[in-house]
Amino acid sequence: MHNQGGWAGRLLFVDLTTGTFSHRDTMDYAPDYPGGRALGAALAWELLRPGIAPFDPENPLMFLSGPLAGTSAPAAGRVTVCALAPQGHPFGWFSRASMGGDFGHMLKQASYDGIVIIGQAPRPVYLWVSEEEVALRDASDLWGLGIMGTQEALAERLGPKTEIATIGPAGETLSRIATIGSHEGSAAGQGGLGAVMGAKRLKAVAVYGTQRPTIARPEAFRKLSRAIAREQIEDRERRSPQATPSAQPPAYNARTIHCSRGCIYGCARRYEGVPGTVFPEREYSGVQQCTAGRFRGAEDGYWNLGFEAGFELNVLANDWGINHWDLMKGLFPWIGMCHQDGLTHLGGREIVPQDPRFWYDVLRAIATRQGPLADIVADGGQQAILTTGLLPDDARQLYTAWGYANHWDGRGPRGNRITYPFWLVSALLWMVDTRDPMGSAHGYVQNMTAASPFGSGVLTWEQLQGIGQRLYGRPEAMDPLSNYEGKAEPAWWHARRSMIKDSLPLCDRVFPRLFTALTEDGLPRAEGIEGPDFEYHLYALATGDDCGPEGLERMAERALTLERLTLFRDWGRTRQTEEGVLDYFCDTLEEFSNPLLGERKHAEREPLRRLATEFYALRGWNPETGLPTAEKAEELGLGEQYRQLGQPRC
Repeated sequence: MHNQGGWAGRLLFVDLTTGTFSHRDTMDYAPDYPGGRALGAALAWELLRPGIAPFDPENPLMFLSGPLAGTSAPAAGRVTVCALAPQGHPFGWFSRASMGGDFGHMLKQASYDGIVIIGQAPRPVYLWVSEEEVALRDASDLWGLGIMGTQEALAERLGPKTEIATIGPAGETLSRIATIGSHEGSAAGQGGLGAVMGAKRLKAVAVYGTQRPTIARPEAFRKLSRAIAREQIEDRERRSPQATPSAQPPAYNARTIHCSRGCIYGCARRYEGVPGTVFPEREYSGVQQCTAGRFRGAEDGYWNLGFEAGFELNVLANDWGINHWDLMKGLFPWIGMCHQDGLTHLGGREIVPQDPRFWYDVLRAIATRQGPLADIVADGGQQAILTTGLLPDDARQLYTAWGYANHWDGRGPRGNRITYPFWLVSALLWMVDTRDPMGSAHGYVQNMTAASPFGSGVLTWEQLQGIGQRLYGRPEAMDPLSNYEGKAEPAWWHARRSMIKDSLPLCDRVFPRLFTALTEDGLPRAEGIEGPDFEYHLYALATGDDCGPEGLERMAERALTLERLTLFRDWGRTRQTEEGVLDYFCDTLEEFSNPLLGERKHAEREPLRRLATEFYALRGWNPETGLPTAEKAEELGLGEQYRQLGQPRC
């Protein structure tokens, strides 16, 4: 085994069917695929074949870290989880999720860069991984426990510093919206990958280690890491307004928490002693983050339960391992819309939107797959629509593509506040992905919009257009009065940065670092390095690979292209497969109008298709088929893989 800075040097392969283990040298992949999602793309090409389905034993479940895991790089505690995804519709194709916490750090400290799991155990097991030992151990007594109870039980057996990724009952019953959870609120949420663990009868993966990865240039690495953290913290302190007390929910010892060591964002709030409403005799403590705040509903929404009831449902959904995003942006609103449209009962259960007990029964049906209500809701909102055929007019906007609920696409209800023309970039990213892409693309659709005069006003349109010219080569990318021009370039830029972020891996609340209130031109800088280049310099200092920013982007492009070749080989995916995504953006209106335009917009078919053609061409993909050209494949060192493919099945 050979090694370089930033890497442990080993990949662990586990066959649950035979109970055997093997290893591969990470460096067989790392020079071309820098960890995480990129490494997953390389392994998927090797391990997958046409015809494998998400619940088949052959489906490879991968927990993949990267060269920055286990280091002091800010926001580097994530792990990328890859597999064929049960949530996907109409295809359960290869996809990924990202999970915070310290599991990725500890995996590296256990001397592994990743774990690849195939097969199906004859009985429930958990996987124990340390520097000295790898073992499959009986988990029959853990089967049926929630995510919190499983972690508590394993921490007692293995030690309190053990990092655990586990499933709850929803994963055990193979719900297509089951998550893999760690700590109180960190989760690999999208994709239904918790059900993949359930199908393998794998209750948990527990890791512990003490080894720190070697850093090629440790002093420079630590200095840059501190400077990047300091730059963002100072920027946030300058531009984040203080919330007024009246805007905060009841205190309940609320405090901001960080999901992992090295986290500099703190996007979660922890509460203690919150009284139950479904179960008034109980008190709940736990974490609320991201979309979990929507469990409470709203006064003018489809349900309105209040903070305490919403927090109770949030904690239960976390413990049972159910995808919050599908619940809050898909299934729950769909039920509310059906009720508003005149539906009074669902699966024999009366719909009572203002009663927390009704929503508890929905969650319990998902987790247990018991009762007639479960026949409708157990696999999430997309499957509920397919099962019942119920789709009120407003519900057309709920599921953007591929079985995933809307996210920074300009749609709603109570969607993310992005307006025309900026969601045209979202349309292109949704079009070519296998899942909701926006968890990896907050930089453009969320952060730049939020900093604009449409949001906090931290940056002027002139500053933003200057950044657009610097990053994308097109000031129109950040022009609120533009149309389709200048939107393909930022989509392609952020597709590559999404791959880099999920490969190193890093938190997209922090990276890529695109703007700041600290400089006159709005571009961040630390140690003389501009914000968009932070990831590369951390990578180079950790690994010693001085490939240049263009070299790291080329690795990202190679991995994206290999993902595309796999999708064609195994599912026949072409541009024709993606036309329906463009139709979605043409057939639905945006939720919030551009204040400078004053009217709600939808995409126009011919201009959007021309933009898609431009986007394919930028990537080196044939605009007619949506496949990488032979020339692009050769350029990226994928000529052999390309030659193994047949002709497009359009």
